[in-house]
Amino acid sequence: MAKDRKDFADPEHLDTLIGKEVVVEGKLDGEGDVQINGQFIGEIAIVGDLIVGEHGKVKAEIAAKNVYVGGEVEGEIEAKEKLQILETGRVTGNVTSEALSIEPGGILKGSSQMQEISEDTPTANPTFEVEEEKLE
Repeated sequence: MAKDRKDFADPEHLDTLIGKEVVVEGKLDGEGDVQINGQFIGEIAIVGDLIVGEHGKVKAEIAAKNVYVGGEVEGEIEAKEKLQILETGRVTGNVTSEALSIEPGGILKGSSQMQEISEDTPTANPTFEVEEEKLE
């Protein structure tokens, strides 16, 4: 499920929150959602979503389900599903995702590569129905 602005301000939707005045260095991995409003340097590998808040500054290699950038990210990003760069977001580095969204004002300095949609994702097959004319 896609996140919106309300989710960025509501810590109840998150498993881990790194506050605005906090600096963390190292490797972060886990299964839940993470929001970074402070600074993070290192490596991030999570199964859930990553939100980099407006004041967040991240210098890391990132792998997550969905990545939402409202602050600054320097490093490669691999979003399994979606990468969204908000109007205040700045990304410097190469990105890989199934879907990429950059709002007006958002910046991507690097290249983007689209992933193939995974085979276990069901695909919709179009159906064509023909109406039969009733003979009277």
